[in-house]
Parts: sequence; structure tokens; C-alpha cells
Amino acid sequence: MTLLDELQNLMAKYRFRPNKKIAQHFVINENFVKKLVQLADLKKEDKVLEIGPGTGFLTKALLEKCSVVAVEIDENLCELLQQELHSKKLQLVCGDFLKAKLPSFNKVVALPPYSHSAAIVYKLLEYDFELAVLVFQKEFAEKLVAEPGFDEYSALSVLTQYAFESRLLERIPPGFFFPKPRDESSIVVLNAKKRFGIVADEGNFSFFAKTVFRFQNKNLKNALAKGRQFLLPKLKFSESEFKKRAEKMPFLQEKVNLLSVAEFVEAFNFLTGKN
Repeated sequence: MTLLDELQNLMAKYRFRPNKKIAQHFVINENFVKKLVQLADLKKEDKVLEIGPGTGFLTKALLEKCSVVAVEIDENLCELLQQELHSKKLQLVCGDFLKAKLPSFNKVVALPPYSHSAAIVYKLLEYDFELAVLVFQKEFAEKLVAEPGFDEYSALSVLTQYAFESRLLERIPPGFFFPKPRDESSIVVLNAKKRFGIVADEGNFSFFAKTVFRFQNKNLKNALAKGRQFLLPKLKFSESEFKKRAEKMPFLQEKVNLLSVAEFVEAFNFLTGKN
């Protein structure tokens, strides 16, 4: 029986259809599932986070290797997973990943819903884990590995590449899912590895990158001037202190979208006195 056959049987048994509003596309290619598990290099002591397990096809493959924390927002699919998966190694969290309180995990393997890709990655960046194997729409996946000067380069690129060594792997055809998504997908592998220096306050570094990227086509000096009203409450500087520090920062004449990750780190550390 193929995964598509299994999916059709489950849809009949539990009386559900893919929900377009939350961009549900269920994986139906068994070799692709095996590929994701293989890329994660799982050991029995690992605990994997899976975001959006859906009908549990990937979950089953992960449970053969290690423990799994699966977070599913769809109530009907939560019931399906509770009924179909019987493993002491599974912790099922029925709720919104963006709001849920999660147990610890050290790896992530997931096919998250494309409609919330950015929010999911930003949330993942708040956790401490070793490795992630994720599948996103191709255009979004390219943002995670984009280099300075490219249209895809953004605050998300900076923050992802600050925290991880990011690799974009092969494209995945729409036929690997049901229903077929409109575009191709890509596998992204994230290995925890800070290669561009360390910032002492990662929460504020995230806010700093997002703020100056609002003005990505301006140079850093102008971006700081325009973003000052947002940065001051976060950094807890007086306006005069902020101006004093900002005037001496490196890369002031460089356009924001041309700054490398290492330069973002250096600029932020200089501004906050951590250089």
C-alpha cells in the first residue's frame, strides 16, 4: 500500500480533507520520508521536534529511531494521531507551535505549514538544538541561505546564518505531496554553529536586525536614525547615548542589505558596548 492509499483511507476513516486555510499538504512519497530521517542522523537518545505531523507518516519513521515531540494544531489530526500512533516515545502536543510550551529537544525534523514559515523559523531560533532538517517552499528556503546583496537577503537570513550553518539541498517536486502545492519545495539543513562571532544579547540582536532591515536600501547610518525610536526602548539607552554610540559605529556608509552576518554582529556589539 502506498502512502497515498494510506492517506485516502485515513481521510475516509476520520472524515477530513486537507485544510487550504492552513496550507495542509500531506507527504505521500515514502523515499522522501526516509531521506529526511537519514539527513537527521538520528540516535536512540535523540529527541526530535516535529512541527505539523499531519497524518503521522514522518512521525512513524522518526519513532523507529528515537523519541518525538509532535506539535499539531489541527484538532481532527490530533485525534487521528492519538488513535493511530501508540508509542511511549511520542509526546503529542495538540496546539499552536507558535504558542505552545514544549519539552526539551535536540533535533528538529519537520514539514511545517508553508503559510507560517517565517514565524516558525523565528520561533525555532529561540530554542537551543543541534540540528534541523526542514522542508519549505523553495522561494522561502532560499531566504534562509541568501547572501548580502541578493533580493532574498533579509533579517531572517542574518539571524538564521548567525545561529546555524545553513545548507539548501535538492528541490522537491509538488507530486511528493497531496494535494500538490503550487511550487517546488526545498530541504534546508541547519547545523548549530556560530561562525561570525557571538552577541551577548541575542534577543536584542534579533530586534536590531529586524529593525534596521526595515530600511534595507538605506545605509546603516540612516537606518539607525530612522529606527532609533524603536531601538531605544529595547536597548534602554538615552537618546544622547544612542547617538554618541551610533556615530562611531563601523559600516555606517554601507547599505543595510550589503552588510554580511559578521558585520551585523560587529555593528551590534559596538552599539551595545559588547565589542
